[in-house]
Amino acid sequence: MKIFFRTMVVILALLSLVACSSKHKLVAGGPDWVNQGSGAFEKEGDRVFYGVGAVAGISSQTLAVQTADQRARADIAKQLDTYVANLYRDYQTSTAAAMGRQEMESQHVEQSLKTFTQVSVKGAKVVDHWKDPETNTIYSLVRLDLDGVKATLEQMKEMDPDLRGFVHSNAEKAFDEIRLEEGRR
Repeated sequence: MKIFFRTMVVILALLSLVACSSKHKLVAGGPDWVNQGSGAFEKEGDRVFYGVGAVAGISSQTLAVQTADQRARADIAKQLDTYVANLYRDYQTSTAAAMGRQEMESQHVEQSLKTFTQVSVKGAKVVDHWKDPETNTIYSLVRLDLDGVKATLEQMKEMDPDLRGFVHSNAEKAFDEIRLEEGRR
């Protein structure tokens, strides 16, 4: 039974690596952002998250654009989940040994960070659209800069001040960790 369980864990891990290894199919004639895909990027000193959403088969142009926009925002939310998970893990590591945090406090921290993700995504802005002339697929590009994420953090009064300070201090480090993870894929 143990061998079966270990084998399944290895197979699932390999499948997830294969699934992450290619972000999406390249689109001939598409803008760079369509083919580059989403992720955490640093350009000219700006640290930003980009999300790309796409939709095909919707006859209403307005509905197609709205759907692509929502998918791009969902893409950023996935990235922020990873970002927040890194921050949460680091926060737990830094406070658990020193303060002996209780499970309930840990749940409060986790919920605060999830709320932080939801609020941050609302600050994401649609910056471009593109329609593939061959497939009629609509693509949306959404941008969320790290400074905006930090500003959102400052507005969250219900977050524990220690956690807020930790997240603010470690925001750049967590962003760099995501960029490194993406570089390995």
